[in-house]
Amino acid sequence: MRGFTQLLVSTLAARIATQMFSVLLVLFVLETHHSASLSGIVVVCSQVPGIIVSPIAGALLDRGSRVALMRLDYLVGSTCITTIGILSVLHSLPTGVLLLVVSTASVTAPLSRVGGRSLYPVLVPRPLWDRSNAADSGTNVVATVLGPGVAGVLVALVGPRVALFVPAIVLLLAAVLLVRFVVPDAPSAAAASVLADARGAIGYVWRNRVLRMLAGTMTVFNACGGILTVAVPFIVLRGLHGGSATVGLLFAIMGAAGFLAGLLTGRFGTESREQHLLATSCMTTAVAFGALAFDRHELVLVILVAVIGTANGPLTVAMFSLRQRATEPQWFGRAFAVSMNLNFVGSPVGAAIAGALLTRSVKLTLLVAASCAVIGGIWPTVLPASSYEPLAQGAAAT
Repeated sequence: MRGFTQLLVSTLAARIATQMFSVLLVLFVLETHHSASLSGIVVVCSQVPGIIVSPIAGALLDRGSRVALMRLDYLVGSTCITTIGILSVLHSLPTGVLLLVVSTASVTAPLSRVGGRSLYPVLVPRPLWDRSNAADSGTNVVATVLGPGVAGVLVALVGPRVALFVPAIVLLLAAVLLVRFVVPDAPSAAAASVLADARGAIGYVWRNRVLRMLAGTMTVFNACGGILTVAVPFIVLRGLHGGSATVGLLFAIMGAAGFLAGLLTGRFGTESREQHLLATSCMTTAVAFGALAFDRHELVLVILVAVIGTANGPLTVAMFSLRQRATEPQWFGRAFAVSMNLNFVGSPVGAAIAGALLTRSVKLTLLVAASCAVIGGIWPTVLPASSYEPLAQGAAAT
């Protein structure tokens, strides 16, 4: 379908850069500042500002300049990462400046993260949403495989400071790949002002019980991902005395497992099975975190990380498709911005929890992650089955 491959490849490049940067950032802080708590704070700063401004970002996206705004974010992100790289190479990067630059990059992040995802249901007809979402999820998983793996190898070869320049270059490539991208016509319901649109999007998501359920489920569940982002490097570097390449390999294994599981899910479809897929994925993740809390030997760590990745594949595809079916097309940008970033809130919270608890008790940190997965799986289970029925075109959110 016209434009689909172009958007997919650009999104893949941007996600690889983002995954590389997220791992490099943690490794950079751990190796230069030797502080798990600071690594948690840095991860929070890389995510929270974008979450706060996401309703405004969604309102801007629904005004018809999605591709231009996506390119803007890629350029801002590349500039910020380059700044960190240059200052760190010159050994002139105070902690306050690091947090400021990382926060600046976060502010524009929703423009590309939401912009790309809101274009897929416009490019692809409704019957193929599961498959397009599996492909979209697949790029995320491929990025999870390649990004951390390449980041770990780069740190081992040239150190974390020089390695930071690579994701900056890849983000520039993502911007170039969107040149001459043709945006399909999409329905719009923009209000008189951006702030009015942003307020309307918050109200729309709150009134929509499916989007409200996804916010509750994924906010809590994504705390597991935030914990894992900080916990895996900490366990490998401090507990197993491994290197950055091992960290990258573990994230790559998790991504590969999720990639295969997501493709299978997209092939067989999620409609009428969302409730089961969401709940089962959450509970499987909880079991894996619980087991990891009591046994962190190398082979066990590899197996359980793969299990977590496998569980994430069906959950992601089901979540993407359910959100699209529950949202009216004219609200894709605004509603997705609020919904996605509400879902994402748990990630920085989990990172902060991991940063605070890891030095005291790795077991407790992982048990907290397991508890978050259990809590996240409860709401999809108790929500009435009628809530998972597709939203009719033009129907109002209830």
